[in-house]
Amino acid sequence: YNRSEDARAMATPTVSAATDLAAVLDARTTEGALYERLADGKLRCVACGHRCVIFPGHRGICQVRFNEGGTLRVPWGYVAALQCDPTEKKPFFHVLPGSKTLTFGMLGCDYHCPYCFTNDTVVATNQGPLRIEDVFNACATTVSQPDGEIAFPTDLRAYSHRGRAKQIRAVFRHPYEGPVLKVRPAFFPVFECTPDHRLLAIARPRRGNLPGTPAWTQARELTREHCLAIPKRYRFSETLILDVPSLLDPMVDESRMRRGVPRPEKCALSLPLAGGTRRLVSDGERVRIFNEHAPGFPLRLPLTESLAALLGYYCAEGYVWQDTKRRINGATLTFSFGRKEVDSAYRVQSLLREIFGVTAIVENRTTTCAVVCHKASVGHLFKALCGPRAKDKRVARPLFQAPRAVVEAFLRAYVEGAGAQSGRGFVQTASVSKELALGIAWLALKLGYVPSLAGYKPVRSPIEGRPVERAPQVFHVRWHEKSRRRHWEDEDYYYVPIRAVEAGHHQGYVFNLEVDEDHSYLAGFIAASNCQNYITSQALRDPVAGAAPEDVTPDLLVDLGLRSGVRLVGSSYNEPLITAEWAVDVFKKARAAGLRTCFISNGNATPEALEFLRPWCDAYKIDLKSMSQKNYRYLGGVLERVLDTIKMVHAMGFWMEIVTLVIPGWNDSDKELRQAAEFIASISPDIPWHVTAFHPDYKMTEYDYTQAGTLLRAARLGEAAGLRFVYAGNLPGRVGPYEHTFCPRCRALLVERVGYHIRQNRLAATGGRCPDCGAAIPGIWS
Repeated sequence: YNRSEDARAMATPTVSAATDLAAVLDARTTEGALYERLADGKLRCVACGHRCVIFPGHRGICQVRFNEGGTLRVPWGYVAALQCDPTEKKPFFHVLPGSKTLTFGMLGCDYHCPYCFTNDTVVATNQGPLRIEDVFNACATTVSQPDGEIAFPTDLRAYSHRGRAKQIRAVFRHPYEGPVLKVRPAFFPVFECTPDHRLLAIARPRRGNLPGTPAWTQARELTREHCLAIPKRYRFSETLILDVPSLLDPMVDESRMRRGVPRPEKCALSLPLAGGTRRLVSDGERVRIFNEHAPGFPLRLPLTESLAALLGYYCAEGYVWQDTKRRINGATLTFSFGRKEVDSAYRVQSLLREIFGVTAIVENRTTTCAVVCHKASVGHLFKALCGPRAKDKRVARPLFQAPRAVVEAFLRAYVEGAGAQSGRGFVQTASVSKELALGIAWLALKLGYVPSLAGYKPVRSPIEGRPVERAPQVFHVRWHEKSRRRHWEDEDYYYVPIRAVEAGHHQGYVFNLEVDEDHSYLAGFIAASNCQNYITSQALRDPVAGAAPEDVTPDLLVDLGLRSGVRLVGSSYNEPLITAEWAVDVFKKARAAGLRTCFISNGNATPEALEFLRPWCDAYKIDLKSMSQKNYRYLGGVLERVLDTIKMVHAMGFWMEIVTLVIPGWNDSDKELRQAAEFIASISPDIPWHVTAFHPDYKMTEYDYTQAGTLLRAARLGEAAGLRFVYAGNLPGRVGPYEHTFCPRCRALLVERVGYHIRQNRLAATGGRCPDCGAAIPGIWS
């Protein structure tokens, strides 16, 4: 619907990420009708089947109905979504065929998905493996919401279950106390998650045969008879250039610079930062730190295979030492090889000369062969990229986005310096830095190897007769370049077995991500899914999840509908039950203007809410998502409530149509579809049943497209159960007669459709009777 004419009448300021959306919506409320008062200021909301008992100052599950001093405040006076659609799209096939419906929606949801990981969970990103809590803390913008916080990262991408790096839109954190599961996959780090979190898994193969495609499986269902999926293919970039000033500048301490400080205008490059101005000297092509001898090295440094190899040697054998008493900004870069690794030492010396134009010294010491470079800017660059010493080491972040050949050059040099490789392709490395070990494992995985990562306490022993302080833990990363380890694979995934799943308890924060397009990420390198109900359930937790609310009155909405030629007004998009008071006020105006009204609902209703709606609502569409309580629990709902709602809606005289979205591998078995059809037929064989096709989109991309054959199978099961009106939707031209309405008595074609387009409507002139045999066709036809 084009609202350009009424933009001034309806517009309100856009809600930015930094705005408290809950406060914006709380200002657009009125006292509710669907609640009862309890003792001590508490109240019970009866708008939906959750029947939340809400304490003063608290909210219900939907987040939009709240207790203010013993009074229930409910949404009123705005819309977050507004659309003018064919009525068939709702879908209503027995309500005024060919008409249009003005549909409005607000924010909030009565279903929820509690998927979360604990704070130490490692997420694979374009900046390397990062703790999920560190991702949250690094975000510049954070929004507080009633039940947690949302942080918004800038230019950070997570790798999805398809091996693609996709933008992280938001990071969620909220307090949690309850059960968690500790999952121990073979080779990879242990991680903890809530029991409902979904991971991509497959049954453990028998006799080497894979049992089929992997499926998203709740953690509570995982056992040692499962394997977890890890993507095989990842994309590498083509070229990468390091911005040297941005790396060097934070390393320079201007506050303690000594004599010879030139005036700012004599510095060719001046970088203003929040904590003051730190200066680098540049001639426009090369850069060096303040008070350092010319010429410096290039402002922009290509990340070549040679530089990657030098970084590999540094991560294995290098460190940066600073004598802060004598030269606050001095930095000595040292590579410390074994006495027999002279060839490696001279190669490092050659690479330093080739890349930076500096002359390093090779020194034979008592137990080592060292390469020493006194150029401070070079030392600071390595410190910025990879950390100053062994326990702080990390893979330089640009390497996680580098071309394949560059990554290979880095790993070869690192293994040469800090590892060993057998003739049969077995590679083993060791590090006292967990961050470095995780980075090495991630790069090995990107190159097509299945690494193992494990931590060990080092054995206490003297070196050269001297007691040496050892790190508390050493991390080993191993992989095979030629032979395969104990895992399975297909074209898209590696499958690693689960060693154990242990129940535990967690009290503290838990975290989740929202990732664009694929809506999954790698947690501990294992494919994990986002919540599919993000748009609705997170509307008050993430301001970018929903549109900014627009102020509007019932009169204005109805006027918009009349000018657009609609014949119905409907409440939809979020669950309309939780905004029922607003819907009734709109419906009253619509009825007075001669329009029909409808609800598009998930069916989690109460008798009180339906009695409140019935005088003002004509038609009621219900999503019967599944006949499995397990599937409804996965969505945060209860199957029995939906079945009871279907019974009540029919008994109260609403015109009702039921929709089941058929999802391959989730609810498409013959048994479950037959159960749904038989239940509907037991209420009334005249209730239209729509079986519609699922397509991977937005928040739910882990299941396959529904094929036309699946819908035809479901439709035939519905007919076999005794239903007179079964429709197969949203695959126009591919489902044969199941787009059309036929007379159940004489089988005459009554309404002919292609998708949402009406080609022929023979009921329009007869008031809903078959023009051939005179049978009354149930529905709303006038």
